[in-house]
Amino acid sequence: MRKIAILGSTGSIGTQTLDIIRDNTESLKVVSLVAYSNAAKLSEQVSEFKPEYYALISVGGDECLIKAVQNCDLAVVATRGICAIESILYCLNRNIDVAIANKEALVCAGEIIFDALSKSSAKLIPIDSEHYAISQCLLNNRLDVNKILLTASGGPFWNFSKKELSNVTPEQALKHPNWNMGSKITIDSATMMNKALEVIEASYLFGVNSDAIQIVVHRQSIVHSMVEFSDGSIIAQLANPDMRLPIQSALLDKPCKAYAGGVNMSDMLTLTFEKCNFENFPCAKLGYEIKQYPPLCATVMNAANDVCVEKFLKSQLSFNDFYNIIIRIVNYFAKEVSGKSLDIDSIKIYDSCARKYAEKIIDGELC
Repeated sequence: MRKIAILGSTGSIGTQTLDIIRDNTESLKVVSLVAYSNAAKLSEQVSEFKPEYYALISVGGDECLIKAVQNCDLAVVATRGICAIESILYCLNRNIDVAIANKEALVCAGEIIFDALSKSSAKLIPIDSEHYAISQCLLNNRLDVNKILLTASGGPFWNFSKKELSNVTPEQALKHPNWNMGSKITIDSATMMNKALEVIEASYLFGVNSDAIQIVVHRQSIVHSMVEFSDGSIIAQLANPDMRLPIQSALLDKPCKAYAGGVNMSDMLTLTFEKCNFENFPCAKLGYEIKQYPPLCATVMNAANDVCVEKFLKSQLSFNDFYNIIIRIVNYFAKEVSGKSLDIDSIKIYDSCARKYAEKIIDGELC
């Protein structure tokens, strides 16, 4: 019986993880459930799965995430933001496997996490659809990787002009054409900031330079990513869009249910691939540009984007303003963080500082 802790149990990834556990009670058991603030939904989950431990981050703080992983075999990390970094390190330092769907932890603390992983017998298993697909393409392959082709749906506004993008609303942005996700990642998908974060993630997860990662827009979300090898061959992973596919692979020794269903072969005749339009979606560039800055600037970038998303959802920020605000804040902090060590304390400090600065810029308190 594999004991599972779910951090972020009431969100999209958390609820889909519970779908899989519900179908595999003979081999999987929930020992911990942690949500951010959705007490009503957490209560329903606790009633059904009867975990040994449960908590709300909004009440118990980040410490409850560490308590949640102390008696598990696998921690599913599906929280937002940087709050789970310490619990991830707790797991790796104690050889507890981690299934990670949290982009921000790797973006902000990738060096720290992978240093801990190098000293651990634990596995760090990606359950983002793209990174899961890349890991599948790399299975048992003895060839050197030449390039990772990271696919992107393009979001709801791919064919919009720059002028049209300036007028899009939060309601439009939340209507993703292929995926059913939480509001924050759905907006990140619309701005393509999620691809910037995924470029950084992939660089850490697969040990490649970001220059060897190419964003490819694939509107149908059937090809979840591809890998080009040194002999020029390309391997791709194809599946209908359903996050339960990578999640069950992380939870079970042998995935046993076709949650996504089979790909219709006739659909494969209409698959399309396009170059990323960095002019209309400049946030995608940040995944490459951030490597030119001190390591803590990734935390600053992530925090600034979070505030931009919040302001956009409140109709207090134009869709076209994301990139200019984020890069302005990164440039502001670049000199200050230069030479400072990357550690948990500094990540927390500059996450907070960047959020406050972003608030002031967007609210017009700074020119």
